[in-house]
Amino acid sequence: MNTVIILAAGEGRRVGFRKQFAEVCGKPLFMYSLEKVLDVFEEVILVLPEEFIDKIRVHPKVKKVPGGKERQDSVFNALLKAEGEIVVIHDAARPLTSRKIFLEVMDLDNYDGKIVACPARDTLKEVVEGRVVKTLNRSVIWHAQTPQAFKRKILLECHMRARAEGFVATDDAGLLEKYGYKVGVIEGGYWNVKITYPEDLEFIRKILCR
Repeated sequence: MNTVIILAAGEGRRVGFRKQFAEVCGKPLFMYSLEKVLDVFEEVILVLPEEFIDKIRVHPKVKKVPGGKERQDSVFNALLKAEGEIVVIHDAARPLTSRKIFLEVMDLDNYDGKIVACPARDTLKEVVEGRVVKTLNRSVIWHAQTPQAFKRKILLECHMRARAEGFVATDDAGLLEKYGYKVGVIEGGYWNVKITYPEDLEFIRKILCR
């Protein structure tokens, strides 16, 4: 069995509101991701702010789990409820992800995890206090996206070790990297944008509401 975890518990600190509940073409943003995975995965877990658990109505197949203080805490809460051998983590703030990508990332081959990412297009600079200190080698830089897929037991182990050590990663692949596991990559698309700022939401509306 495979499990997908849709993360929709964020506070929206940078955008200024809980973007996962923003209405886009008549439905909340998180529904775009949720509807794509319902018939792809045997187990679907939706992570929500605790105060929204009883307010949000979804398909009876969906397990609702309360989120934590940080993204990593929310994933951990969901992992404790997950039963699949392979677990796919996806941010509800990426509504344009295709069903094809969900299916492709689950094929782990000989890896312990696999992520969707895109090669960097622009020249990348390391900047410290407003001053450029280094130009990075763009040819080896990729922009990580979701979905990301992992062997559940390994991901749970990494989360538990990180919690014990107080280590926080910006994505789940970062935990596997820290503890020496192999993470593969498949190339995603530049259309798989994440809504981070208000203008991103307007961009998504123009695409989805045509």
